[in-house]
Amino acid sequence: MKTTIIKRLLAVCFLLPALIFAQQTGKISGTVTNKANGEPLIGANVILEGKAIGSASDLDGFYAILNVHPGDYTVISSMVGFRKVVVNNVKVVSGKTTTIDFVMEEETTELSGEVVITATRPVIRKDLTSSELTVSAEEIKKLPVENLNDVLRLKAGVVTDAAGGIHIRGGRTSEVGYLIDGISVTDKFSGDRAAAVDVQSMQEVKVISGVFNAEYGQALSGIVDVITKRGSDKFEGSINISTGDYVSGNNNIFFNIDDVKPWAINDIKANISGPFSLFGKGFNYAVSFRRYENEGWLFGQRRFNTHDSSYQAGSGWVIDQTGDNKIVPLNSSTNYFAQGKLDFDIFQNLKISNLFLTDQSDYQVYNHDFKYNPDGLQEYHNKSYNNIFSLTYVLSERAFLILKHSFGFSSRKNYVYENYDDPRYANPELLNKLTSYSFLTGGTQRDSDTRETFTNIIKGDFLTQLGRYNEFKTGFEIRIDDMNIDNKIALYKGEEPKVFDFNRYQNVGQFNYTPISLAYYIQDKFEYESVIVNAGVRFDYFDSQWKVPTDLRDPENSEKKDADPQYQISPRIGIAFPISADGTLHFSYGHFFKIPDYEYVYMNPNFRVGPGGLQSLIGNANLKAESIVAYELGMHYKFFDIIGLEIVGFYKDISNLLGTEIINTYVGGDRYALYTNLDYGKSKGISISLFKRPTASSPLSVSLDYTLQTAEANASDPNDAFNKAQGDPPKNPNIQIVPVNWDQRHTINISLFYTIPEILSFGIVAKYESGFPYTPENQSLQTSFENTARMPSKVNVDLQFYKDIDMWGQLFSLYLKVYNVFDTKNEINVYRDTGRAGYSLVSRYTPESQGANTLSEFLNNPSYYSEPRKIILGIDYNLNF
Repeated sequence: MKTTIIKRLLAVCFLLPALIFAQQTGKISGTVTNKANGEPLIGANVILEGKAIGSASDLDGFYAILNVHPGDYTVISSMVGFRKVVVNNVKVVSGKTTTIDFVMEEETTELSGEVVITATRPVIRKDLTSSELTVSAEEIKKLPVENLNDVLRLKAGVVTDAAGGIHIRGGRTSEVGYLIDGISVTDKFSGDRAAAVDVQSMQEVKVISGVFNAEYGQALSGIVDVITKRGSDKFEGSINISTGDYVSGNNNIFFNIDDVKPWAINDIKANISGPFSLFGKGFNYAVSFRRYENEGWLFGQRRFNTHDSSYQAGSGWVIDQTGDNKIVPLNSSTNYFAQGKLDFDIFQNLKISNLFLTDQSDYQVYNHDFKYNPDGLQEYHNKSYNNIFSLTYVLSERAFLILKHSFGFSSRKNYVYENYDDPRYANPELLNKLTSYSFLTGGTQRDSDTRETFTNIIKGDFLTQLGRYNEFKTGFEIRIDDMNIDNKIALYKGEEPKVFDFNRYQNVGQFNYTPISLAYYIQDKFEYESVIVNAGVRFDYFDSQWKVPTDLRDPENSEKKDADPQYQISPRIGIAFPISADGTLHFSYGHFFKIPDYEYVYMNPNFRVGPGGLQSLIGNANLKAESIVAYELGMHYKFFDIIGLEIVGFYKDISNLLGTEIINTYVGGDRYALYTNLDYGKSKGISISLFKRPTASSPLSVSLDYTLQTAEANASDPNDAFNKAQGDPPKNPNIQIVPVNWDQRHTINISLFYTIPEILSFGIVAKYESGFPYTPENQSLQTSFENTARMPSKVNVDLQFYKDIDMWGQLFSLYLKVYNVFDTKNEINVYRDTGRAGYSLVSRYTPESQGANTLSEFLNNPSYYSEPRKIILGIDYNLNF
């Protein structure tokens, strides 16, 4: 029955005229009129210079050029008997309309030749019906940012937690949807990104934190769409080399930080783009590569080897220490990025594009327990390959089809030694700590996990301009994930390591899952003079193609049945209209749904319940979609044509959030936690943004925003009820909502860029963040309500200097980047008895000697602080011919 339903849905989708499309192109439209009498000009040709794309004005003088890639263009209007009008510096933003009105005058003997105009970027976008930040390649280059997360932190309402996770308007990290050129690259298993684009290859980054249109799905808090660069019409490129290290005076916190190595951080970037002249005009390429290596700022010392053992004997300690005392980095990382893009615009009605990108990252996550036993700490190895093929067929100047296919592969591995039966794996007994406040003196982390995912996505769109006022889109998406999971745990039998018996342990073994999801949407953008209405509706369908037990009190032995497919319908609407000649008001409302991460759908696939109390977690293939109802009201106003003000208020009602329910089995005392849709919450806030655009006479660019928001839920973690029930003493889950762990009430962002012509350019990014909540404790006992106390606030300033040098007709750029300029000790985690990272009350009742280390040594945890000062010096050589 289920297979029949899927086949019918697929058939319906293929019979529809279009496929779903996340808008990564923009539109240029306007009117062409006669200067002499103001009457519309019919049949005027409006084209983009150097591009095989354009439109003709209709009976009302209206024209529209659809499917324009983000960037800067020259737009030309021409008509027999009239002077040609050329408008330079026309900036196109994805998903938005750029309005260019042409006023043409008749050509005479006295008046001939073309009229040249330089367009200025509008201070406010009047077709914005929801909060959105668009960061161009030019802006990315000006500011001290190294990766996508650095760009996202510039957006009001974005919060970064202690682990580096991104939260938008109070949502969980897994609630953000990530796209590259309109194709989803969200890892459905973990909710993170499955692929990455290096910043040098980004044409534009669009962050939608408000009510996004129906074309976007499977996200609750926000959308991040990265548009990659296309090949240029002339050969150009660059080679960028930089090096640096962490330079900090806080050596009392960061072990070995005073050992400065100029090459500890090294970064090599290169890119080239241009035309394939052999194939004629319209065949372009863009290729980029990057290798980034960072030794990190958290170090350990190899005082112990993994097979060393230590124990307490009477009132003393027996310490087996055979390490070489070498300093070892414990949060190092190496990253590779490579990308190639081909664009074929050689046919009049057909355009073809193919993007291939790959990235690889190898890194460690600091674990304080392994400071003196560094070889026992596991490493993470991630890599991905993605190929996105796009075909655009132009039906007419006002209608086109886009067909897309994406194939993606991602691999996630973590291990100490890649071969799980490697004899270097230590006896598990050596992984035990001497005391609660001692470092490990031997042992290795034992789990070895591998997850490989093959993803196929078919997408596309049908988009048409219906008359002057309606831009209509409709489409669907098919996504199939093929996941192979291989989890192992090393165990000793006698003196030799082996693998656990897969039948005895939950979530250990080899498994394959093939979930399928479908979507269909309809979207209309109505533009009447200055009134904009974005309205749409979306349908999502998901089938886990998995099973659930019929008796939850005996999940392992009871009969299994197919899980129910899930579907949702989500309407959305946004309205923008003028309140004066210089201001607009917008309101938006929408329903949003997201299937929980696959990790919680397929966990413990054998439905094992461990004996002896509450030990096991079991996934649930019948989980419903998490849902949000979002509201937003915003005002935009401009002053003096260079200053803009934006005030936005938002509210989100969150339901069906993922949580855990404790289930009693038939065996007395045995229980387990089942993932289910129990949790709920809300978030609300207001953002105030003030910005100034640069001009020729005033090259200063400034952006300042302040966000006040609250994020509350009955639980921050889906495992909250499970963890509390395992506590000593056990606790009941929250019934009322409390601040979530990433509830940051106050945030201030400042970004500034200034150019002193022919001398220097510099950019500054500064941020103030109020403290996260925490639950006060004393001697591991909770002394107040959950998350009622606050950590200290954080302040950070990053700086970049650029100096362009013209040598022998070639352009070189020298630059200096300084992150955390003032070397601020920002506390990102604290001891629960003091609310500070630097000290704990434990010393009042705990001996200083803890075997192989002192109590003071252990309590000085450098991972409780953010990055110290980082200094990067580099040179950029531009290849332009």
